Amino acid sequence: MNRNKILVIIMSIFVLTLTGCGKAGGGKNQGYGGVIAGLGDDEQFALEDIGEKEDVLFTTDLTYDDGMGHRAALYSDVYYIMDGEVYNLGRIESMGTAYPISYGKKCIYTASEHSLEIYVIDFSGHQMVLKERYEAVFDETDQVSYHLRKDGEERTIPEKDYLKVYEEYQQGTVVNFGYGASDRS
Repeated sequence: MNRNKILVIIMSIFVLTLTGCGKAGGGKNQGYGGVIAGLGDDEQFALEDIGEKEDVLFTTDLTYDDGMGHRAALYSDVYYIMDGEVYNLGRIESMGTAYPISYGKKCIYTASEHSLEIYVIDFSGHQMVLKERYEAVFDETDQVSYHLRKDGEERTIPEKDYLKVYEEYQQGTVVNFGYGASDRS
């Protein structure tokens, strides 16, 4: 057997063993088997519980050691099981290794030096949507103002509100990628 077939078999077995993992619901995550089995040699995945009914599947072809024990990523495709079917919810991206893709309660975070995005799952549209975007904006004299874009509207917010949401991001959980069972400790 070639390396690809062995890797697909190992990943498929791993997904099937995730049906328990100390969680109720014997069939949890089995639906992702086809997506995981179809990943390329350089692609990695993470199954993360963000507090929704199903775990979220993240896939990427580029990770880095974040120095905190995680195989983190700057970009990822995101999948979720709805109505018994796996949906690709889209791709998310952070900007810079200091800002790995993370998650909190029922949300996914991406960030950069001067912005933070919060995504949630839109179950009716079978997609991921940008719930809020926070940004620090500098004028020509380097004075900073803080902005929130939500529900199609943008408004200026106090610095304390901007710092509070950044703290929530920093307290979130970094998505931790791996190739298979040996990487998923």
